[in-house]
Amino acid sequence: MSLPIRFSSTGPAGWQQLPDHPLEHAELIEGMPVGLDYAYYGRGGVKAGIWRCGPYTEHYDDYPADEFMVVLEGAVTLEAEGFSETYSKGDCFFVPKGFQGIWRQTEPMLKFYVIIE
Repeated sequence: MSLPIRFSSTGPAGWQQLPDHPLEHAELIEGMPVGLDYAYYGRGGVKAGIWRCGPYTEHYDDYPADEFMVVLEGAVTLEAEGFSETYSKGDCFFVPKGFQGIWRQTEPMLKFYVIIE
């Protein structure tokens, strides 16, 4: 039986005490993404969880999946030709698969996410 899953803004028990480690990234422009990712759910091309990461900037030629995000702490600016939008605490946003542009994160960020591959 499938049941609803509660997401905690502090992650699962003990998650905040775990050490950060390098995270997957696209083409780095500045910094190195170091943090943690925890999937509360993953099945059938859908992954949902919590993610934290320190500052870094990367360039995407082809964002790998559709992703809906809720910013819990920090902020990120997405930039593309003729577009620049900053998302901060409390904001929800969606990045479509194939997005070409820059992910500019100048401070630590914590987010909930749902990825559809």
